[in-house]
Amino acid sequence: MHSALTVRRAGAGDIERLSQVHVLCWQETYRGMLSDAFLAAVDPAGRLRLWRHLLDRPEPAEAWVACDGGTVVGFAGARRLPAPGSPEGHPPPSSGDLELWGLYLLASHQGLGLGGRLLEAAIGTSAASLWVAAGNSRAIGFYRRFGFEPDGAEDVLADWENLPEIRMVRPAQHFL
Repeated sequence: MHSALTVRRAGAGDIERLSQVHVLCWQETYRGMLSDAFLAAVDPAGRLRLWRHLLDRPEPAEAWVACDGGTVVGFAGARRLPAPGSPEGHPPPSSGDLELWGLYLLASHQGLGLGGRLLEAAIGTSAASLWVAAGNSRAIGFYRRFGFEPDGAEDVLADWENLPEIRMVRPAQHFL
């Protein structure tokens, strides 16, 4: 069924498909947490501008894509937070300045190991933080399997129908 599952660095050639996958993943992930009207109104052009900004430049952002037979089906991105804290105005996470700013897979490709491979590509075993919708128990469970735990920081995305989110952190992993 899914014979050629790969993870690779995202490039400028992925921009259009990434913008489409980003919108589809949001619609699948946040169904039931956000209104159908909100999800239907997500502007693909906004995601296209974002991905152009991230990837169509001399030093592209740190982003990876999951592919099935060459077709992008998900992505992950990481960044270094500006000192001294997170853009949300919260105290800096105990895990340091590495943040996983996004990890999404189409529902059709979840449960195949691609999420773990994207996470590994984006942050390896480094200490890191991330924000996740407080009501997204599947994602919270996924991140827990990779050593992340809530650190008590919470926020509300006002532009997203006041969607509550929590920060999760992972200390550095030490493997023998």
